[in-house]
This record gives sequence, structure tokens and C-alpha cells, in this order.
Amino acid sequence: MQLHEAIAAAGMMPPKHITPGRFVRFPGAGKGRSNTAGWCKVITPTLAIFGDWSTGLSEIWKDDAHRDDAESKRLEREAREEAKRRAQADAKRAREVERQAQRMLTEAKYEAHPYLASKGFKHTLGLTWNGKLLVPIRAVEDYSRILSMQLIAADGEKRFLTGGRVKGGIHALGPDRAPRVALCEGLATGLTVKKALENLPGPWRVIVCFSAGNLISVAEYFPQAIVCADRDESGTGEAAARKTGLRWAMPPEVGDFNDMYQRKKLVVHVTEVLRSIA
Repeated sequence: MQLHEAIAAAGMMPPKHITPGRFVRFPGAGKGRSNTAGWCKVITPTLAIFGDWSTGLSEIWKDDAHRDDAESKRLEREAREEAKRRAQADAKRAREVERQAQRMLTEAKYEAHPYLASKGFKHTLGLTWNGKLLVPIRAVEDYSRILSMQLIAADGEKRFLTGGRVKGGIHALGPDRAPRVALCEGLATGLTVKKALENLPGPWRVIVCFSAGNLISVAEYFPQAIVCADRDESGTGEAAARKTGLRWAMPPEVGDFNDMYQRKKLVVHVTEVLRSIA
């Protein structure tokens, strides 16, 4: 198995170019393009180390032609030690991001935001900070703990605080103790699904997971939930929904449930799609 095949088998998209002797960063499993939790280092032409700092993965790759000797063992040991130092630095940065997100939360205001209006929720108030809509990312295992923040600009551009933890992070809409739970990827989808589910027996709690990969991780905590998947051309949303093993549905056309709502401005269409799995 080649190095790029080993990285792909671990659930990550291997980088196009890997410079020997240097740590190369790339998105972790299920992460967006801006993420840098994935990493690898080619130690020798037949020996490399790779992993994912967001999950703790650390693996050694050896080519079929590799032969262990004292020098390669020394280089492997040094690479592992360097990877450990980098992981510790990332953990420290994640703790700093938690504090940064908490400060932003205390400074935020509840008000209307252009992004919400553009998604059909002009009367919905959101947390805003310096013109950005804030979506707090909290730990699925302890919702009182804030991990990071998603910032959404008026034009819809989204970014996460650099270095913050997203895996296992959620943003919940609806009552905490609602007996029924729906999982989705993005905030606009979550707001649409929440509105659609109000037409069905409830109450419901909608969990925003921020990505298809993270939705799979979060689903383990909600074994009775339904999945409101995105229908994207790549098939990522459907693949993630199937992998959860939960009941799922997605729009009949390419897009997410908010796109479906936007086409006709009638949430009843979304309700009807969800009724079959709810």
C-alpha cells in the first residue's frame, strides 16, 4: 500500500504534494478544506508517519522495500517525538480557542443578521459580534462546555476559529430534553428543519453538526435520532447518513433542506419529506 492509499484508508484526503523531511498539514477525517488536523512526514523514501490530531490517530507507513536498521529506527523515534510535541501545541491552542470563544460569547448581542434574512429567517435573532453571526460550538458530551465558534459573514462566508476543536462539537436548536432529535450539517438547514418539524408531533431538538464527517461522530450520542442529510453532487451527505445507521431523508433535488425551502418559500414541502422518517 502506498502512502497516499494509507492516508485515504484512514478517512483523510491525502495532499497532492508531500515534501520529504517536513511535516505536511491537511484536513483531518471529515473536515473542510481549511482544517489542518491531518498530518504526515516522509522520513525516508520507504518510511513515513501520518495521523490526525483531532482524533489522536498516529500511524507508521512502511513501503514493501523498507528494511529497519538503526538509522531508520532513530529517525522514526524522532518523528514520533516531534509529532507528540506538535499535538501538545495543538491541544494548547485548542484551550486558548475555548477561552477566545467564551469571550466572544459574552460580548455578543442578540439581533437580526443579513445571513439569517437571506436564508428566509429575517425575524429570527442571532448572536452577533463585529458584524458576524456567531454559532457557538459546544461539546456533545457536555453541552455547557464551549469548544469554538463558527463565524458567518453577511454574504454567507463561514469560518471557524483557527485551532479550535470541531469534532464532537454541536449547536442545538430547541428544548434540551426534547424526546425527539434530528441531526443536520449547517445552521440554515437546522433552522429550516426545526421550523418544518413544528408541524409534526414533538417537541424536537435539532442538532447542527457543521459537517458530514462530524455528523457521523455525533450520531453515536443520539441512537434514536433522524438524519436530515444534504443532497450534494459528491454524495457525501448521503454516504454520511447511511454510515450512521439511523433513519434519514434528504431533499429530492441537489441542495440542503434550506435550499428546498428557498425554492418555494413553503416549509410544508420540507415537512412532508421528513414526515416519512419522523
